[in-house]
Amino acid sequence: MIKLLYFESLAVMVMMLVSPFSAKGQTVEFFMGNGQELLQRGAYSQAANAFREALSREPDYFEAQYNLGLTYLQAGNYAQAVVELKKALKLKPGSSIVWSSLAVAYDNQNNSAGAMDALAQAVNYDPGNTTARMNLAAMFANAKKIPQAIGQYREILKIDGGNAEAMMNLSRCLVAANQLGEAKGYLKQAIAAEPDKGEPHSYLGDICLKNEHDTDAAILEYQAAIMVEQNNPNYYEQLAWALECKGRRQGALDSWKKAIVYIDDPMQKEDVKNRIDRLEKSPDTGGGAGMSSPHESTMTRRQTEDLERQVRSDSSREGARLKTTRIDISGDLDQLNADTTSWDLNKELNKRTNENKSMQTKSTQTK
Repeated sequence: MIKLLYFESLAVMVMMLVSPFSAKGQTVEFFMGNGQELLQRGAYSQAANAFREALSREPDYFEAQYNLGLTYLQAGNYAQAVVELKKALKLKPGSSIVWSSLAVAYDNQNNSAGAMDALAQAVNYDPGNTTARMNLAAMFANAKKIPQAIGQYREILKIDGGNAEAMMNLSRCLVAANQLGEAKGYLKQAIAAEPDKGEPHSYLGDICLKNEHDTDAAILEYQAAIMVEQNNPNYYEQLAWALECKGRRQGALDSWKKAIVYIDDPMQKEDVKNRIDRLEKSPDTGGGAGMSSPHESTMTRRQTEDLERQVRSDSSREGARLKTTRIDISGDLDQLNADTTSWDLNKELNKRTNENKSMQTKSTQTK
């Protein structure tokens, strides 16, 4: 509580210091420090004023110009962010972080071409910028440029061989390219890299079920996913569908009933309840006769995860992750990942953006 009150008091003091009455005679460093503190606290207007004061004293100060662009980016004023970030590029054309930030601004203006070009520049100037490469790979995949996406993910794994996210995304692109064996290999690597995650098992099960028609192998993978994430309803639903395909009615019922315990969405819960009611009333044929396909409307959203999230900090870079649409290769996967739930992507993106804004701002203070 004392710490919180201290920072609140400090914020009041900072805003007083950057007022017009105290600006005269202050140094560039003074305004930079105040601007960074205000930006971290979300006081965007005051932060912008502080950085402009710094620039008025030193017009070619790159850090002040970049921070001004970052301020407008975080404030959601993407048009002005583009203007200020381009000014920063005139001061330092080879800055990968500025190109990455410009890509975020373009993406939020629905300028995919501009965002892709900016990301290509970010990678060109810093080939080790894995955040920019992840963004670029996602944009390639969304544009159905699967070979280019595969190429970027392979480069990421050369730099960071343990990047499970890149392994998962690469496997999806490889499935779209009908390279199933290699896709399964990367999924097994992802399992080894993150043994406490169920998603690689889940997607491996999907490949076995849909692409290879090996229901028994799929069941084993879904069961493995449940073992490591026992409260994820998606995995229980996948297992239930696979068991229905095998005609194992009672096992499917048990799995549906476990799934409904962990479902929060009312409409999804009602769908599963109706499924349970139908199965309980239907005769047990023993062979799956009359059972519907596991890709009907009650199938939960598959884990074709958000490859890009708005303004997510990389552990070693100040770059930002884009708010792009999820990779859309459902046609190539024969609708393996049917999207029928009401999961709120924008809500998740906003939540993660708010969590990471302070992280990105802190990184600028190290410059």
